[in-house]
Amino acid sequence: MKIKFKLLLPIFAVAWLVSGCSQKVQIKALNPAEVGEMSNKKHIAVSHFRNDYVGLSGKIESQLAKNKLDGKNYFTVLSRKDMDLVLKEQKLQSSELLDEKTSARVGKLIGAQAIINGEVTASGEADYYYDDRKECVKYIKDSGCVKWHYYKVRCDTMQATVAANLNIVNIETGSLIYGDTLSRNYSADSCRVGRILSKDQAINQLASNIADDFVYKLTPNYVYFSVVLLEDIELDAVTDEQEQQFENSLLYIKAGRMDRADEILSKLMDEFDGKSYVVAYTYGVVKEAGGQLDEAKQLYEIADRETPKPVEEVNRAVMRINRYIDKRDEAKRQISVK
Repeated sequence: MKIKFKLLLPIFAVAWLVSGCSQKVQIKALNPAEVGEMSNKKHIAVSHFRNDYVGLSGKIESQLAKNKLDGKNYFTVLSRKDMDLVLKEQKLQSSELLDEKTSARVGKLIGAQAIINGEVTASGEADYYYDDRKECVKYIKDSGCVKWHYYKVRCDTMQATVAANLNIVNIETGSLIYGDTLSRNYSADSCRVGRILSKDQAINQLASNIADDFVYKLTPNYVYFSVVLLEDIELDAVTDEQEQQFENSLLYIKAGRMDRADEILSKLMDEFDGKSYVVAYTYGVVKEAGGQLDEAKQLYEIADRETPKPVEEVNRAVMRINRYIDKRDEAKRQISVK
């Protein structure tokens, strides 16, 4: 049974994992951006946010500018100096960009397709308390501790919160592409975790976390998941040489040599005329790890047809592959939009 597949540039990566007795492959899959409309709004500007004492707008601007997918910038971030100049010429304050119509007017003048504006609130409070402690200062073998030293230690605490109302305005229509409130909290106790962040450090870290999470929503990204491998061919009429070849394919997968695993599994598929669901499934995992999802789907379907009863790993693969083909296609569409 000949199954020939054309090699494609991989958008998946593979790593070998061992969990208990199960051998696993970790696969990297491409997901589309959560805010899909940003795929045709790649010329973007970030305004000065209202009450932005934590520098969140600058952090978001920096993240957008350096965000890359497969080594290429996904967004073109327009100069904030140009925006400031337009605001000055139009006799506007940056806080007025919270109005969608004003944002659209300024965005058109600087050549943006979308503009991000927002409002930030941040708070932090340091406090302390004293915790009772004791230590043994005299110990007798048969009696245990016979004298204790009681003392107190100072415990410093920090509570901090950063929240941001963030909007993305479609410059062409003046309507909102995205609007949400993102918030992050920090809570620490020096007597529980040791060193804690200062108020400024905590707020700065929370603002960076919000910037990272926000930009993540706007761009296609990679996710990772583990796939369990089946380790024994289920057919009765299997030669020792065929069993050894299958074991070798698993060793090549472990070594990251998917090319050699591909060769061995293709040969075994022919020799078994596609009747081994274990071989078909494992070959499908190799194809999926190489980003060849359509080929992986064919192999998983072959494996599914050959299982005499439901096999958990095969069931998961059949359900998973269609979902990730849809995600891949949507991500590719988003990336291809200029």
